[in-house]
Amino acid sequence: MSQLSLSPISQDYLVENLFSLAIMQKTNSTKIVLQALSNQIDTAHLPSIVDQLQRHLPSVLLTTCFNDENLPFLVEVKKTEIGHLFEHILLDYLCQLKIAKGYNSAVFSGRTRWNWIKEPRGKFHIRLNCGTKDADIFPLAIEKTIALMKTLLLLQLQKS
Repeated sequence: MSQLSLSPISQDYLVENLFSLAIMQKTNSTKIVLQALSNQIDTAHLPSIVDQLQRHLPSVLLTTCFNDENLPFLVEVKKTEIGHLFEHILLDYLCQLKIAKGYNSAVFSGRTRWNWIKEPRGKFHIRLNCGTKDADIFPLAIEKTIALMKTLLLLQLQKS
């Protein structure tokens, strides 16, 4: 008889001087708090973002994005917050990994919010509809997302 753990799982990451993550997973949801540790809080400072994503993860540019102007993510990504970029990259990797496990299709959704009046600038709250039930794919998806975000952000720091 196996026992299902109902207690949330939490992890913290510090990614150089770029950002920190606090991850809290429940069975069906995940909350991530991303805190930017540099002045890079949006992609407007990453002029080659589309080219870099085309090179490293082209499928993310085709992900569905719900935003105030109804822009496709390919357009939205040129001027969006890094928390929102992180969300889309993570969702794309989650879908890829689920399909790689043999599923015919995969759909994950998320939402990124921030309030820099009440909280520090660069603090993002990301909620996803995956949780410990996706423990077989989430660790690799988060690892791949961190690695790509690090590449994208360090690329810009090297140019400045």
